[in-house]
Amino acid sequence: MNTLLILLIATKMQATLEIFLLLLVAASIGYVTAWLYNKSVYEKKLKVVDSDKHELNNRIVNLDDEVFNLKLSLDEKDNEMKHFILEIKALKALHAEAVHETDDMTLKNKRNEQLLYEKDEALVNIAQRKHLLDYKSFGTATAEEMDDLKMISGIGPFIEERLHALDIFTFEQISKFTSQDIDTINDAIEYFSDRITRDEWVAQAIELVHRNDLRTDLFERINKRKTHIYYDRIGVAKKDEADDLTVISGIGGWIKEKLNALDIYTFRQISNFTKEDVAIVTEAIEYFPGRIERDEWILQAQELVRIAGNKSDLLKRIRDRQGRIYFDRLGYAHKHEANNLTLIDGLGLWVEERLNLLGIYTFDQISKLTHEDIETITEVLEIIPGRIEQDKWVSQARKLAKKYIPLEII
Repeated sequence: MNTLLILLIATKMQATLEIFLLLLVAASIGYVTAWLYNKSVYEKKLKVVDSDKHELNNRIVNLDDEVFNLKLSLDEKDNEMKHFILEIKALKALHAEAVHETDDMTLKNKRNEQLLYEKDEALVNIAQRKHLLDYKSFGTATAEEMDDLKMISGIGPFIEERLHALDIFTFEQISKFTSQDIDTINDAIEYFSDRITRDEWVAQAIELVHRNDLRTDLFERINKRKTHIYYDRIGVAKKDEADDLTVISGIGGWIKEKLNALDIYTFRQISNFTKEDVAIVTEAIEYFPGRIERDEWILQAQELVRIAGNKSDLLKRIRDRQGRIYFDRLGYAHKHEANNLTLIDGLGLWVEERLNLLGIYTFDQISKLTHEDIETITEVLEIIPGRIEQDKWVSQARKLAKKYIPLEII
């Protein structure tokens, strides 16, 4: 009985174990089957997800490129905008400048119209003084017989027009001027007092009258004197390098021709003159002794070399600065009241020309210069600082102002 019971129990336990094993196998099979099924299902989904992920990554990359390109484009647009803003500012500035230039041109045109009117009126007034001249003394001439009076040193276009207004057209007429004629003509054309005598118009005109007869002999003599010139010191120049030497105050067309006959063509050559060269050239061209020094050819030539020969620009700068001069302190003067300022030691023809351009004509005006005036004039005329004080212009001008008292005051 006991054996049977044990056998039954053992059999039951074995059956239970088998059942359990079968269940375990069945569960394993079910799990594996379910896993394999799920794997096959989710692998497809994973592939889809991976594909979507890859596509999204590609889109992200593309979007990053687009963002980068957009940033570049924005930067370019910003740069273009800045460039446009600068262009607009530049155009505004050009517009403002154009408006300013237009206003200046309008003002200059009005001034020129006024100057032309005044010039015409001045010439008419001068022509009305013809009756004061003694034409029997120096002769008459017509416009058809006209010489180029600018060949005479000291006669420029301005003075030539005034002489023409008095029917003075030829070298021959000027060559016959007497001292009385000179005084009368000085008053008639309202020219700087004593300038006709000082510039030796008569002596130059005499040479020019006989130019055609004497020219060959004169220029042969000048050519022979080339051997006296120190070209290694002053420099060599050719005709095609020639400067307009008549820009130098004191050199007229006739003197220029004689200098050219010595192969002296340029400002630079004259700027290199020494005292010895001045003496040699004076003798070679048969010129008035002391005139080259008095008219400061060398100083003028040196300045013309410095400013590349553009004298007109320098004179324009000086003229534009006239408003800086205190005429309420110095007093006003006109051309016909002019003194010979070159009587002041250290003040040559070139500086006198620039002072006249500022409206400074008399010893009295210079005698009133203050330290402030001197600094202003030094800067305006572009002369060597300290020169006015060093040469004692003011003290010299005071003495000369007492000596040359205007006739109306006496």
